[in-house]
Amino acid sequence: MSLSFLSKKSWHVANVSNVEKVWLAEQKLEQEKKKLEEYTHTLKEERQKEELLRLQQEQGLVAPRKERVDFLYEQQETAASAYLLGKPVELKPEDHDIKKAPAHLPGSNFLNGQNNLSSSHNEEFNKMNNDPLVMMRAKEQEAPAGEGPDRERARNHPGDQPPP
Repeated sequence: MSLSFLSKKSWHVANVSNVEKVWLAEQKLEQEKKKLEEYTHTLKEERQKEELLRLQQEQGLVAPRKERVDFLYEQQETAASAYLLGKPVELKPEDHDIKKAPAHLPGSNFLNGQNNLSSSHNEEFNKMNNDPLVMMRAKEQEAPAGEGPDRERARNHPGDQPPP
């Protein structure tokens, strides 16, 4: 019996798409290994720098510093080096915010808190005058507690009431 039909199966190892999937998975693993090696290398460098700084402070060559949030400043250095390496710049939303519009542009009056159309006073007014739930509750409060249109209808319709 011939087994040539097996080469046509989707799971066959000689299938080109399966070979491609395996190759892509291997490439991905290699990239992960490179990233991990790079990370461990930078971590070793940072530890060596810290050790050198500690030794210098012990010898009195460098004035001792307080532990601060120096990593914030280090991130800026890495961003600058990434920019120099050709990484595209990602603008933050607060960099081009609408609220920073100059006062001479049309519509800039409405961006300030004083002339803002959605101020809390206007919102409260709209809520009290246009909200259907508030209107329903106001009608309920206006009607007497025991006498509503449903009670009156039930009283006038003797067929729905239980016999005495």
